Amino acid sequence: MFFKREVLLTWDLNEYQRTKSLLADHQIEYTTRSNPVTNPGRYHGVPSINASAAYEYHVYVAGKDYDRAMRILQGEN
Repeated sequence: MFFKREVLLTWDLNEYQRTKSLLADHQIEYTTRSNPVTNPGRYHGVPSINASAAYEYHVYVAGKDYDRAMRILQGEN
């Protein structure tokens, strides 16, 4: 993503939601992207794949907000 910096890459949906919530609470605009680790095609599940870890989640912020976002996410405010 052009002029964006990644602040999170995770397979944990809870961490993804927590990150988005913290950024929104501090009025930091973000964009997200998620993609499946597997390509199940027309089926909606793959045997032996934990559904909560089936997607890779990315969160990006503008380059100018990166340092502030990282401090917030690391609990330094």
